[in-house]
Amino acid sequence: MTTSLFFLMWGLATALALPLLLPFQARGVGGVQAFIVANALAVLSLLSYASANFMAPGVYVMVSNAAWVCAVGLVYVGLRQFFGLRPHIARTVGINAACLLAFALMLYAKDNMGARMVLFSAYTCVFMAMAGRVIFQQRKQIQTRGVALYLMLAIFGLAALHAVRVVIYGTGLEQPVSLLQPSPWGLFFIVCGSVTVPALFLALLLLIQTSLSEQMQAALTFDSLTRAYSRRSILDELEHELQRCSRTDGQLAVLVLDIDHFKSINDRYGHAAGDTALRHYAHVVQNAVRGSDRFGRLGGEEFVLLMYDCDPARALIHAQRVCDALRDTPLYLQGAEVQMTTSGGLASYQAGDSADVILARADVALYRAKEQGRDRVEMAFSGRGAVRAQVAGLAANAPLAAQEAAGD
Repeated sequence: MTTSLFFLMWGLATALALPLLLPFQARGVGGVQAFIVANALAVLSLLSYASANFMAPGVYVMVSNAAWVCAVGLVYVGLRQFFGLRPHIARTVGINAACLLAFALMLYAKDNMGARMVLFSAYTCVFMAMAGRVIFQQRKQIQTRGVALYLMLAIFGLAALHAVRVVIYGTGLEQPVSLLQPSPWGLFFIVCGSVTVPALFLALLLLIQTSLSEQMQAALTFDSLTRAYSRRSILDELEHELQRCSRTDGQLAVLVLDIDHFKSINDRYGHAAGDTALRHYAHVVQNAVRGSDRFGRLGGEEFVLLMYDCDPARALIHAQRVCDALRDTPLYLQGAEVQMTTSGGLASYQAGDSADVILARADVALYRAKEQGRDRVEMAFSGRGAVRAQVAGLAANAPLAAQEAAGD
């Protein structure tokens, strides 16, 4: 009776993850349904042993083993679905069916408890090892520190526990006895299992929560259309870099870019083609700049590139490389080649710059590049007096700039 109560508590502890997993079913995360069913089946397996005093041995043993085998297989399938891999459903179903048939023969044809225990643990060990291998291979997809490690510890811990069980009972070091009347080794496996099984499903829950959190953070950090940094994140980075330059007397170049005649692409080919053009533009620019630089979208067809530790001369070379790359990489829309060009305004950090001031200088230089024929980069004037003059000029030319933008 005491052991049945222990299995009841073990089953309830494993069930704690189930109500927490259910809300994620509507989020469209791969593998969640498999995890939910696996959790429910694991609970059923444990509760079957807890109900042993009220059920015939041939019933509770088979129900428990069948539920556990299916639960372990679903954990493996769910993990593969979560990471976008082929789930191997047919293969898993076939192996599960073979195991269940073997269990039935070992129970009903000729009762062989030792063989059942070895098969039960061998199956668990192999599938948990395969699930752990999936986590290890895909660990770089989980950016949050510690999550992949915790999940691998839970999975490989369960695999190791059942590997020891295979050795103990498979080599005859101890004669198998019922889990309801456990030997010292049997009690050891029960206690360890009561830790590793709930830990496994809590780890899967943590994996899902972490994935959704990282997706939400990525949505705030990156522009959904172009995959450039979003306006918010690029401006936050600009503020951070300006503070760094102020403390360390560092160098920073800010290049504001605008697609030339973008409105004509929308008008001629439609807004869907315009979105394609924006994605093409972002892809070309990101391939043309240094890996250390940060490229973001300010809005519409306007972008900004932050070039770290870059003096004005080198910054101008890198900026011109962007123009050249875009000119040399035509876009194809509806079977027609569309030549895209860009204009840019380049401003370098000066002591006391704020984000608004350095962007205003770059905007004035960008406006001058458009005035002088587009498909070029212009440097912002330096000097504090020149800065104030440029900002004032920007304000004075704002109506004309708006009219020019409308004409693009």
